[in-house]
Amino acid sequence: MTRRIVPLAAVALFLAAPASAEEVSDIDRFRLWSACQPMHLVVGSLHQDAADIGLAKDAIETAVRSRLRGARLYDNGGLEFLAANVTVGRQAFSVLIGYYKGVTDLASGQIYPAETWSTGSTGTHGGDAGYVLSAVSRGADKFVDEYLRVNAESCGR
Repeated sequence: MTRRIVPLAAVALFLAAPASAEEVSDIDRFRLWSACQPMHLVVGSLHQDAADIGLAKDAIETAVRSRLRGARLYDNGGLEFLAANVTVGRQAFSVLIGYYKGVTDLASGQIYPAETWSTGSTGTHGGDAGYVLSAVSRGADKFVDEYLRVNAESCGR
């Protein structure tokens, strides 16, 4: 009898894990919830080292904007925005993707955009701008996945 309980318990835990992974915590709501409001995109300036490997700001804008448009999250205005910053130096690079939304300062009552969610990656590029762009795309995809998970009801998903 004990032999059957252990495997059954393992199966039950395995099946329960995906359901708990979809739960939206209070910190998730603080970081990403905005009632599915569209956002604009801000891409930081690039250093000459980026140009040396053929990486251009417009390629980064296109990669991230297409993911936001695909999820129907892109708008050219509003308080919320997604920031994409790429730094290239010699053989290394870093990618930072951050979501900014209006946050109220309790002391003054003022609302200003503040970064509430971010992801990033670093590595070596081997002179390949496409490799850096794929890291940008992965960061944008991670944001869209998390944003839609937290805003699922408001986004109609």
